[in-house]
Amino acid sequence: MGNMTLEAACECVAEIRQTGAYVIVLGDKADLAIYRALRNAGAEEYFAFPVSPDEIIAANDNIKEPVQQLVQDTPIVRGTCIGVTGCNGGVGTSLLAQNLAFHSAAANGGALHTALIDADLRFGSQAIDLDRKDTPGLFEALSAPDRVDETFLGATMEKLTDRLSFYSQQAHISQNVDALDAAFPPLLEEIKTKFDSVIVDLPRTTLVANPQFAHCLDTLVLVIPAGYAGVNVASRLMSVLKSEAPTLKILPVLSELRLDAKLTAKDISIGIGQEVQATLPESAKALSRAHRAAKSLIESQPRAPYAKATRALWAKATKPPQDTAKISVAKSKMGFFKRATA
Repeated sequence: MGNMTLEAACECVAEIRQTGAYVIVLGDKADLAIYRALRNAGAEEYFAFPVSPDEIIAANDNIKEPVQQLVQDTPIVRGTCIGVTGCNGGVGTSLLAQNLAFHSAAANGGALHTALIDADLRFGSQAIDLDRKDTPGLFEALSAPDRVDETFLGATMEKLTDRLSFYSQQAHISQNVDALDAAFPPLLEEIKTKFDSVIVDLPRTTLVANPQFAHCLDTLVLVIPAGYAGVNVASRLMSVLKSEAPTLKILPVLSELRLDAKLTAKDISIGIGQEVQATLPESAKALSRAHRAAKSLIESQPRAPYAKATRALWAKATKPPQDTAKISVAKSKMGFFKRATA
């Protein structure tokens, strides 16, 4: 026992016993109360100094039962994690992440305990769009992700609805956030153990700088504008991500919020070698009303085409990877996409 208090010694004995090991305690005081307390905590025997090796060996020999594992490890259940990233600016990445999160938490949607994480520490807009204050706990969580628990998350995350919480915080414009960006993957692993669903608004620059993000995600929604530059970025990103995390499910999505060259979903599918899974239609009026009300489009305009597309995308994102259709594209059919994907 050394200088340990009796209470601390009893706690140690109880904890060691939970592993299945038997415990013999040695201490300085010959005291009946100490003996009883340690035996009640699970110790097989308590000896007060001086004690001979033969006495300790005899006590060990009297333990006839083999050491058994008394407590089995409880498997850790992790929630589904969906990342949303854009190939270009202005394609509606944050908008889609926000609406997927609200649908995930809605009673008529996924009805899941959901976390929305704004991973853009430089220019993240989720808090502003939803007329909420920044959540300073995000930087603290990123500083020590291994110490994050349910109590900490409950105290530092902003509650948007009964089932939806979010983190969104902007750093000072001159602040270097590279170390904080790198801490996102371990933080996400902790958050996934506390929520049924985690939606990450993920800037492409952060994803490229920290490819380990791909291992935290179950699905990555890749938002592509209708232009050659978007096809080029999508092809390059998909190549890197498939090399980094071959099992990651990637869902290419066409965004019509930017028309660019007005490429169709079929055009883009051929260009990237994988079928576009959804088209996010231009919905200026519905989006304007939602922004003015500081609400998600899917809750303020549930019948809008954009809301319907979001619900369809959610259904595909939460399906097993084999349900995502792919198409095979021959190089000879690339045509004018060669200049976009070269």
